[in-house]
Amino acid sequence: MIKVVEAHCICCACPTTIVGTTEQGETVYARYRWGHLSVRIDPREDPPFEGAAGEWIFSEQIGDEFDGCLAYEELRELTKGLIEWPNGSDL
Repeated sequence: MIKVVEAHCICCACPTTIVGTTEQGETVYARYRWGHLSVRIDPREDPPFEGAAGEWIFSEQIGDEFDGCLAYEELRELTKGLIEWPNGSDL
C-alpha cells in the first residue's frame, strides 16, 4: 500500500490533476482526462512535470471521452486498494 502524506490539486477543472508526496518522499501524480484516470509515481527528488513522467501504477477508463473532472473523494475511492490518500477537506 502506498501512503500519500500530502496532496494538492494542481487543476480541479479539466483535466483534474492531483499531486502528492508519499511517506518515502516519492511524487504521486494523478490525472483524470478523457474519462481515463491514471496515477504515476516518480522517485526522483525533483521530478519533471510534477511527476507526470513517472511510472504508471494505475490506469482505468472510468468515464466517457468527454469527461475530465473528478472529485478527490472519488479518486480516493477508486484507488483505495493501492493508495491511501490524506483526508481531502481542503482539496
